[in-house]
Amino acid sequence: MKGNTGKDRGRGRRRAAAGASALLCALIAALLGACGTSVRVMLGGAEDAGGVRTASSVVYLPMESVRTLNPVLTKDEDSYYIGKLIYDSLFEPDADLSMMPSLAESYSYDESGLSVNIRLKSGLFWSDGEGLDAADAVFSIEAYAADPNAHLYGENVRSIKSAKTVAGDPLSFVISFKDAKNTSVALLTFPILPSHLYRSRSDLRKNAEDFIPVGSGPYAVREFDRYSHLTLVGNPHFAGGDVPQNTLEFQIVKSKSDTLNMLGINAISYAVSKEGDRATIYRDANIRMQPFPSNEAVWIGFNFNKELLARKEVRQAIAFAVDSEELLEVCFFSSGVPSDSVYYPGFLGMGEGADLYAADPDKSKLLLALAGLSDADGDGFYDYFSIEEGEEESAPHTLSLKLLVSGEDASRVSAAQMIRSSLERIGLVCELAVLDREAYAAALAAGDYDLWLGGGRLAGHFDLRPLLHSDYGNPIAYGDPALDASLDAFSAAKSEAERRSAFAEIRARLVEEIPYYCLFYKTYGAAAAPVLEGDMDPRFDDLYRGCENWRCVYETPPQSGSRD
Repeated sequence: MKGNTGKDRGRGRRRAAAGASALLCALIAALLGACGTSVRVMLGGAEDAGGVRTASSVVYLPMESVRTLNPVLTKDEDSYYIGKLIYDSLFEPDADLSMMPSLAESYSYDESGLSVNIRLKSGLFWSDGEGLDAADAVFSIEAYAADPNAHLYGENVRSIKSAKTVAGDPLSFVISFKDAKNTSVALLTFPILPSHLYRSRSDLRKNAEDFIPVGSGPYAVREFDRYSHLTLVGNPHFAGGDVPQNTLEFQIVKSKSDTLNMLGINAISYAVSKEGDRATIYRDANIRMQPFPSNEAVWIGFNFNKELLARKEVRQAIAFAVDSEELLEVCFFSSGVPSDSVYYPGFLGMGEGADLYAADPDKSKLLLALAGLSDADGDGFYDYFSIEEGEEESAPHTLSLKLLVSGEDASRVSAAQMIRSSLERIGLVCELAVLDREAYAAALAAGDYDLWLGGGRLAGHFDLRPLLHSDYGNPIAYGDPALDASLDAFSAAKSEAERRSAFAEIRARLVEEIPYYCLFYKTYGAAAAPVLEGDMDPRFDDLYRGCENWRCVYETPPQSGSRD
């Protein structure tokens, strides 16, 4: 497909260069014209004070400049989220991140468990009207697998050995996997792409700047100029539900921070803020802000190479000593929610996202005493490592722990200082190591710490073996054969029932052992301009959930002397 003309690009650049106020004037002029429906309403209760409410199906959204919208070539965050509107995948997570079929109708594994036969739903079409079949799925898998490092779905396809269509059934295909520990359909959540537009997958992978998406999702591309805007309209061939009746107009902005003033004046209808201090930034009372859990966790990791931290009672005592609720409020602007492990709050419907180690210094001291580390009064610690059989206990002394934190994150540094104070209140001494990025990474890799205040953004399929499995070089040197087996079973699950069963074992082990003490999961904020109507239902992996029900309603000021 061809890109837009030079005339269109010139118009797009002028639109992108216009200031927020000028853009607002243009929007209002358009809305009061053909693109809206005017309804006379009463404002203020007086008959002669009537104003006009203009309902528009056009919703304006911010978008940073992306290199391409081609899923096999992009790592741009905006391209990922916009792709959710344009494309469908074989499977999609539901509200508690259980995997549900999307394009897939059914699936079954062979006896070896290394191959899965997937059958697509019938009656699927691309937005250009062409039919979607198994050849498209195979084409897409091969395109992603050709270079897993070139896009955002590398970990989803690394375990795939091959994909082949099934003779005599245009809707069925078989995926073969490289090993039995990575066979879950939870990995098959990448966009499926149309094979009929390309002679080969190499042609697709060469198409970057002029790439115009064609998908099977709820929206289709009407116009795209990567310098100025992207316009999405309802896909008339969408088979997954009602065809959206609104238009999504993505405006290129220099950075997402530019959207603040644009929201306040209705030049942008909706935006997502990932800033922890967004409540202090978005002070306009007319802007509706809705928090939702991200996939970014903040935790304390324990170094299992240190004999003291390898003791469960010590880890539990430290967890009970730390007030995560206070940390969240003081250091992170209350922008977070608790979780009972390093997995997403309420993952697969299990747990309530509660902090099972809520602050209790008395429990901390009791656990240390029961472990034989402190005297009855909790005012000293015994060097239990140096006591040989038949020897007397040494005199009480002070136990010191080194807490590692990156100096690049001011909120974490503040939190580390509070953690140090909490540990000192139960009699522990805590040395704070605040390091720059390189020194921090080196200390973590070398195991030069006792406690590690860290965190990260976790993949949507929540295969956390790199954090927990003893064969994956986890950063805390944790080893638990029972947990390893459950983690492998989770990633090899052949059904949601198997996946839930494996996770139940993982969760029980993590709650008891706490190799990491999850302080909280960060929240993001969905911000709606005053004119936006419709419920917001964002999720960390799908920021625009529910957008098909959005519209904008503009009110013109009442005119003196006007009458119905």
